[in-house]
Amino acid sequence: MNEEIRREIALFRYSLIAPLITETYTQETAKKYLEEVSAKKYDTPKGLKKEYAPATLKDWLRLYKKYGIDGLYPKVRSDKGKLRKLSDDIKSAITSMKRDAPKRSAKSIYYELIAKGYIKVNDVSLSTVQRFISNSKLTTNKLNAVERKAFEFQYPNECWQSDISVGPYLTINGKKRKTYIIAIIDDATRLIIHCEAFFTDNLLSLLSVFKSGVAKRGIPKKIFVDNGKVYKSQQTQFICASLGSILSFARPYSPQSKGYV
Repeated sequence: MNEEIRREIALFRYSLIAPLITETYTQETAKKYLEEVSAKKYDTPKGLKKEYAPATLKDWLRLYKKYGIDGLYPKVRSDKGKLRKLSDDIKSAITSMKRDAPKRSAKSIYYELIAKGYIKVNDVSLSTVQRFISNSKLTTNKLNAVERKAFEFQYPNECWQSDISVGPYLTINGKKRKTYIIAIIDDATRLIIHCEAFFTDNLLSLLSVFKSGVAKRGIPKKIFVDNGKVYKSQQTQFICASLGSILSFARPYSPQSKGYV
């Protein structure tokens, strides 16, 4: 089983338990949510239709709480090829990220290392980064989740909204260049979490804004976005899953559902 399929399976499993993790299920109890999910058949990433017992979902929930998104990956027979030791450059990068934002989780740092090309998923595991942070005494108390409310949301960090728009053209060395404004706003408070201008509207630009937002305000339970390509990328979904956030998309051709950004 290749790494892409393993990642798709992990994201699929996360999608079924995410409402339990963020406490955003609409059923009266978690038990009823499990019963409803277990009563349905799902198209799996491997092309099969399957049902899942409540015990299986509970086991995934336990694994996620203990190991994060890594715990939802299908098991492999060997960790051959994984680095158990980090290079000095990677250690320095981790230390710098943690000291710049003490409340950042190991998972957040791990996926930024991947996004910036310091490491590859196949080479370094999340547990290796977690172990280094712990052994280096860089750990801090994790941010507490806030209580849930239906949309519109009542409390900060229950839901962020993000959007990308075309900004002003800038003349640089005699040439006009288009700019893109990427912004994140908190649904409940209307606080601008972070806003920044870029010359490209790609994944790295989005991650830069999201990184700054998390560093300043913590991790949201839900991120509400449109159906733009950069938001729908598997890497964006993977990063949100690793942080324990639900990535939620507006209905196509329904701009009124995203009115704050």
